[in-house]
Amino acid sequence: MNLQPELGLIKESIEHWIRMLEWGRKQNPSRTVLRFQMEAEIGENWYAGSCPLCRRFRRLDAPCKKCPLGDVFGKCDDSLSMNAWSDVSKARYWGEWVESAEVMVEQLKVVFKLLRNK
Repeated sequence: MNLQPELGLIKESIEHWIRMLEWGRKQNPSRTVLRFQMEAEIGENWYAGSCPLCRRFRRLDAPCKKCPLGDVFGKCDDSLSMNAWSDVSKARYWGEWVESAEVMVEQLKVVFKLLRNK
């Protein structure tokens, strides 16, 4: 099985999250999270339209089917899964958002390592 396309998407996703983290770390940690502020300043946010994995695997008829992140940590929108995206999306303040986004990056790195070692 050729996993190169998935590995590339995961790498792009890690880079996407790192860019957002770099921006988020510059925000006042006690200020309210405003995704539109991030989007206006860096042109991306943490929702599906900006995520390389979501753009590939998110479908109306079968949401997140075969997404490597979802396969390992559960679906992003499942608050009972171990996927950190749920915590990112619920963060009220930038400090919380940064902490959750750091976990998200680590989860993506785990998925990358697991696929690379298959």
